[in-house]
Amino acid sequence: MTTTFCFGQSKRVPKNLHQAVRFLNKDCSDSLKDIIKTTEDKNIKELSYPWGGDYKTIFNWTSDENENSKIVQFLNSKGISSHQEEVILIAFKQFLLSQQFDETAIIKPFQDIETKWANEDKVRFTSDSLRGVYIPKDLEDCFIQINSFWVDSTKLKMKKLTESEFSGRLHHGFGTWIRNNWQLWGGSRLSKYFNNKGIYHPDDMSGIILDSYHRNLNGQEINLDEQVKYYQDFWEESKLAEKERKLKEFSEYKLGDTLLYKYELGYVSKRQEEKDDDDICIAKGIVTELNNDKFLIRVKLIESCDRKGIIYYDNKDYKIWNKETKKWEKPTKREIRRMKVKQENWFYYDDWETNE
Repeated sequence: MTTTFCFGQSKRVPKNLHQAVRFLNKDCSDSLKDIIKTTEDKNIKELSYPWGGDYKTIFNWTSDENENSKIVQFLNSKGISSHQEEVILIAFKQFLLSQQFDETAIIKPFQDIETKWANEDKVRFTSDSLRGVYIPKDLEDCFIQINSFWVDSTKLKMKKLTESEFSGRLHHGFGTWIRNNWQLWGGSRLSKYFNNKGIYHPDDMSGIILDSYHRNLNGQEINLDEQVKYYQDFWEESKLAEKERKLKEFSEYKLGDTLLYKYELGYVSKRQEEKDDDDICIAKGIVTELNNDKFLIRVKLIESCDRKGIIYYDNKDYKIWNKETKKWEKPTKREIRRMKVKQENWFYYDDWETNE
């Protein structure tokens, strides 16, 4: 039986660890506090959403949607980026047990872990282990590792399943373990092995691993090239379908058309947001130029319900390729750009809707 907790979920965001503990002490229910006090540090993260629990307050403070929050910035400044939930919960646990906590002692072990991880990341595409887990070098090595995980009775049960049953049942369980622990999302020598074969999505990688293992278990041909082609064809067909959809939608936009802004990039003010909620904040623009290759439209703003105009650029969800780390990373600084009436800028076509 699983016990879940749904509480007030505080919207206030703390600026440091001491304030976080005070906020949690007011926000958290007594029943959850009792569980926190008796939970081992290594398992404490599982009490919070989305790691197993329903309590969302800490998630709301630290999620990517709240990347500019003060508590995130505070913990980042301490060298803690991947273990923020644990640090906050352990501090709260210590406070509940003794009305105080040792910030330095709590943070130090996680600083050491993240320093180690940072060093691992420098060689993650060649290292034989990451985060304390052995990383297979190729498909055959995956078979060896899976065979070491499962006893003969388990293998026998798996062998009796059809391939679709086997892959279907394991995709969200063992498949998730493979994607996370073999670092298929973050990058590893195993993901590089698949990249070299033209496979780039972690779900596709784990799908090939599971299907191939089941075939190997049953003495069947793996047909790796055939599997690779299946996923490549899937993505090619998806790209074509996506392009056809965009072409059809983009064809509705003509030079001189008057368009309505959709506020997909947010609002220049709270008042503008409130007006949009009431459907009384109309921003209109005229199409002055079309880029058919990139599905872009250049729009001149002719009407806005706010003198500040509209937001036409926000890099919040952008990622930039870092040549040094060889990773797609978020910009180091949030940048928001606005445009006022009579100004022109380029937009993705679906930032605007045709005024029909």
